[in-house]
Amino acid sequence: MDDSAVRKQMLPLFPITLLGVAVDLWLRPTLDLRLTQWAWWGLSVAFSLVMWQALFVLSSRLRPRWQTAFVLVVGVATAVLAMVWLDFHGIFYCWPTAYALVHSAGHPREVWGYILNEADWGDPVVWVVVVVFVVGWWRYKLRPGRQSAHGRVFRPQYWGRILAVLCLAGAVAFGAVHRHASIMVPDAAAAKLAIDFAVHSFIGGVHGRLLQASRPASVAIYSGAPVDVNAPNLIVVLGESVALSRMDLYGYERQTTPRLAALRKARPADWVQMEKAVSNATATKVALPAMLTGLFPSRPPVEQHTFPLLWHYAHAAGYQTALISAQSYAWNNLEGFFVDDALDHVFTLERSDAEIVNSEGMDDRRMMAETFATIDRFATRGPFVVALQFNCTHYPGYSPPDWQPWPDASYDNAVAYMDHLLGRLFDHLAAEGLAENTIVLFVADHGEDLDSVHKLHRTDSYYQTAIAVPFFAVVPERHRQWLGAGWEQWRQNAQMRIALTDLVPTALDLLRLSEDSTVAAWQERLDGRSLLRPLDPERLIVVVNTDEHVQWSRKGYAVVADDWKYINYSWRGSMLFDLATDALEQRDLLAGGESALSRAGQRHLRRVRDLVAATPVLADIHVEY
Repeated sequence: MDDSAVRKQMLPLFPITLLGVAVDLWLRPTLDLRLTQWAWWGLSVAFSLVMWQALFVLSSRLRPRWQTAFVLVVGVATAVLAMVWLDFHGIFYCWPTAYALVHSAGHPREVWGYILNEADWGDPVVWVVVVVFVVGWWRYKLRPGRQSAHGRVFRPQYWGRILAVLCLAGAVAFGAVHRHASIMVPDAAAAKLAIDFAVHSFIGGVHGRLLQASRPASVAIYSGAPVDVNAPNLIVVLGESVALSRMDLYGYERQTTPRLAALRKARPADWVQMEKAVSNATATKVALPAMLTGLFPSRPPVEQHTFPLLWHYAHAAGYQTALISAQSYAWNNLEGFFVDDALDHVFTLERSDAEIVNSEGMDDRRMMAETFATIDRFATRGPFVVALQFNCTHYPGYSPPDWQPWPDASYDNAVAYMDHLLGRLFDHLAAEGLAENTIVLFVADHGEDLDSVHKLHRTDSYYQTAIAVPFFAVVPERHRQWLGAGWEQWRQNAQMRIALTDLVPTALDLLRLSEDSTVAAWQERLDGRSLLRPLDPERLIVVVNTDEHVQWSRKGYAVVADDWKYINYSWRGSMLFDLATDALEQRDLLAGGESALSRAGQRHLRRVRDLVAATPVLADIHVEY
């Protein structure tokens, strides 16, 4: 083959890369990005060209039959990825990133459910067009007239080895920690996917377990006498992706929570409902650790791994403890983080024989049956602390065929199904004589922007539609009397801005464990505050989705103080909202410059900047244009 023929063969699949670039630019919410992001984006385009070239060289050296099969498989795989990119954008308004591919590969059933639920005539069109384009162009460039007598496309003979080295180097580069580089064309994201699974999952899991082994012993958590048989029981109910806007407890037009509403009406003196609760993260894997440790996600990872969890305090004090979840805890190493000897009983998807019905989770009836059996068994021995976690309200929502009050409203049906099962929980407590001694707390890990107000995927969003969460409790009379002024303070705090990190310190006060000096010392080190005590109305609450295993997702953070809401996004910079007058965050007060802010707004901005400067995780994420 002469030099001109070789030159004609260089980058034969360049149009396929252009297709990925076009989709990436089309779906991108804004082109206003900082230089480092565009530099990384450019590198990802270059890597895409190298990857396609390497695949082309490989295919050119195959026998015709295998070559045809290889090209067809690549075309079909590319079409599947294109459908995932477009469907993720159609549902969550996120553009092609490592997140979409990592999530797709890690949770194929969930992603397939997204595609099926949102499928329309455009999906088969995308499928056919992409397959025909990739296979057709590839076969055109492989036609016999363009190959040498030995079936080799390029010289020198070591060109294939050079491409292999470049591919490996690109995979390593995109698998490395890149702080603001989540915005990438899909091919580079695929390399990131492989490294995340091969390195982060394995090393992250080992690292997490090693840190977990460093959690303090019971005597270093609680130094008092074991609790007696009259100590209150506590059930913490963890809702999954529960949108505040879809609960009639919080004003939704449909009666999605009739059992809870009836309970509130029947036991008004026992009921307390927080109206301004926010999650500290919109990603479950970050929100749950924050909720169950009482630490902001912006704290150093070593603290998140080595501070006691809720059940560590309870177990050290002599409580029986259990974690009962309808979800998978193999997902993102949740078992490695949460499960240890401080739990007397653990039940998750992996520890059951249950069928998967929604987003890697089981039907919640199976979880509730395990809950009833566990609390009944515990009740014969003494007081207990049980955390139970729902799955049905994870998007797109699940309810069995016999529990669907509204046609074509899967999420509302799921909320109603959860309400029905919670009603059964309270019925069971009453029937077994446990209601008078059992406190029930309900919180959700995060919300869900079902109305697409801000057109962002939940894990990219720090708006109220994604972080506002339900938070309520039912406290029996005997324990309300014991709490005395603390109970009245909790009722007074109902209109205060609170966070999920307040769960643990509140539970410690409810269980009277904070009277122990050792527990009290731990409690003082937490970011959360007990709702049974006066709250500082100006305290700063941090919301951020980055943890030590999500370095590629450093897309921003938020800081909330009462009705002031500050958001910083990697693609937009800083925004400031007044939630009292702008509940849906439509008016950025910083759009007119800092000088246009009120004194209160300028003061809040200064306080946020001081916090960011003193918090390495936030300082590392922060972006200014």
